[in-house]
Amino acid sequence: VKEARIHGFTTRKSSRLAENTTMGDIKNAVDEAKLWHEIAKEMQTRVLIKDRTYHFQTYKQCFLGSDAIRYLMDEGYAETIQSAEELGEQLVDRGLIVHVTKEHSLKNSDKLFYYFKDDAPFHGAKVTEATKDEKTAKPSTWTKLFQGIGGNTSGEASHQPSMVSALALGEIDPDARDKLQKLEISPLDKWNTELLENVHPLKWKDPKGDDKYNIVVIGGGTAGLVTAAGSAGVGAKVALIEAELLGGDCLNVGCVPSKAILKSAKVAHMLKKAKEYGITSGEAKVDFGAVMERLRRLRSSIAHHDSAQRFAELGVDVFLGHGKFTSKNTIEVNGKTLKFHRAVIATGGSPNLPPIPGLAKVAEAKQGVYTNLQVFNLTQLPAKIGVIGTGPIGCELAQAFARFGAEVHMFLRGETILRKEEADAREVVMKSMAEDGIIFHKLIKYKSINLETPADEKAGKPFPTINIELEQNTKTLNVAVNALIVAAGRKPNVTTADLEKAGVEYDIRKGVKVNDKLQTTNPNIFACGDCASKYQFTHMADFMARLVIRNALFFGNGKASSLLVPWATFTDPEVAHVGEYEDDLKKRGVAYDIYKKSFNEVDRAILDSETSGYVRILTKAKSDKILGATIVGSHAGDMISEISVAMQYNIGLGSIASVIHPYPTQAEAIRQAGDLYNKTRLTPTVARLLRNLTAYRRS
Repeated sequence: VKEARIHGFTTRKSSRLAENTTMGDIKNAVDEAKLWHEIAKEMQTRVLIKDRTYHFQTYKQCFLGSDAIRYLMDEGYAETIQSAEELGEQLVDRGLIVHVTKEHSLKNSDKLFYYFKDDAPFHGAKVTEATKDEKTAKPSTWTKLFQGIGGNTSGEASHQPSMVSALALGEIDPDARDKLQKLEISPLDKWNTELLENVHPLKWKDPKGDDKYNIVVIGGGTAGLVTAAGSAGVGAKVALIEAELLGGDCLNVGCVPSKAILKSAKVAHMLKKAKEYGITSGEAKVDFGAVMERLRRLRSSIAHHDSAQRFAELGVDVFLGHGKFTSKNTIEVNGKTLKFHRAVIATGGSPNLPPIPGLAKVAEAKQGVYTNLQVFNLTQLPAKIGVIGTGPIGCELAQAFARFGAEVHMFLRGETILRKEEADAREVVMKSMAEDGIIFHKLIKYKSINLETPADEKAGKPFPTINIELEQNTKTLNVAVNALIVAAGRKPNVTTADLEKAGVEYDIRKGVKVNDKLQTTNPNIFACGDCASKYQFTHMADFMARLVIRNALFFGNGKASSLLVPWATFTDPEVAHVGEYEDDLKKRGVAYDIYKKSFNEVDRAILDSETSGYVRILTKAKSDKILGATIVGSHAGDMISEISVAMQYNIGLGSIASVIHPYPTQAEAIRQAGDLYNKTRLTPTVARLLRNLTAYRRS
């Protein structure tokens, strides 16, 4: 009975199967796809199926979760709600029933709606084992594939030696092996398995395709996903094509994983500084493997937002394959030709490998060279790390790894970092990074990069030794590291979609050529995101996509030049900026005023011991019209939005000063900058009049 109940059954139901059925027979029967089909088929005749509405959304021909649970209990399949829900989870896993938005397994709720398999109006779907002859079927999901060769998807181990061995010996289905090697997701634990299930299902079934689409999108990163979801939401027939991982860089190898490890690094830093806050604790130790597992767990927990299944349920035809233009109005993917009224190129960007002698060779050997595509796969901390690139990505990763305990070397061609930011901001951040132990090698020239000794896992040497030969002040300098992070800029992905066949012009460095409405040289094709913008930010890709939807589908006249673009670098302290810099205004000959408030004058920052940094706001001369702003501080990325809103809606700095800000908060620094402006309005003449007025009232 206990064994049967594990599968959500009771002995009463087992007696219905056969009078002489044994417990072992029950277990075997439960594992048979035929039995699950019979349960679902019988349930379909017993629950009320009809159109239902929730939050203004109507779902066709669905049933209530509570009705299904009641049926399973009334018919003796389960004695308790819990066991009925467990049985329901099995039905969901086998694809026989599905929640209308694929967000829940079967629950005892009258507010959760479900489809039977044949009633689900989805476009494209995961292939399930229930649809195959189980004796001959290849694994249909990553989870089943990994379990089938003894892989561990429980999350208890970081590595799967059996999987690595199987890959090396060619024991895995060639299609799955090729996908794994191309996608570069590692280690193959529970969390990365869940990620893959969402953003690149192993056996995704392409939709049949339509005669003609309103819009076809190539690229499933932020720009492509927003375009597809938004277009489908207004009734357009949409196809979305992605060759690798849905979610693009942001979810998989960019914003999401980087911010996860930055938080862990900040916690490690705070623990080391605990005594400054009057807290005494034991020595803080960084478990780097646990840090990276947290990253993978959190990333997988939000991956469903970008999943193939979710977008299929939104009404988008999702194709997982390589899309190429075949004419000015057709795209081919996986052997199918898609005709379009409009198309969108959202192919994103990729890390640039600078032409340093020897670098490409070491990278090709996969010996310790990491871009953002590989660095989040690490499970062990390299002892010594070199960083090529002094922009936001290089600085964020350098500081994080230094705080985890690595010896970090940064190589500067000049004398500073974050060259696009103003000098004061660079100075504050560089000082903080130096305090974290980062070693800056300034005014260098790269001579060569060579692999001195390769990694040898069996000998207990997980990382190689890489020698970086530099020239500094006419002298040769050699720096040996175990890992080399390359963050030397990005390049647009424009050479793999046969843009020429569609009449689309591009530059391999600047990206797809677009006008202010984001139209390419083919007026029926638009481009947005990193492949078509100098602002390579997720939020910019998002808003470019919104612009494309209006312009491509509804004869809109939105202009990219009208977008106000803030950005932030998440070092500690953070640097955030919006609008113009002083150098920009000087070049344009615009007169301006500066209002600056340092955090060492802000009560909350003093109490938090976060006094490094400032708020600096530029206004038009003798006016409160804001032209630009830079914030350097622990919460700069959050604070910059207040100024962005003010600029977007032409709210002056003086007006910000009239808005009550909670005390004590670090955002008060912005209001206090407004106070500085208002003080300038007190001219000598006004001051004299006020003195005379108050004197008169005293008399």
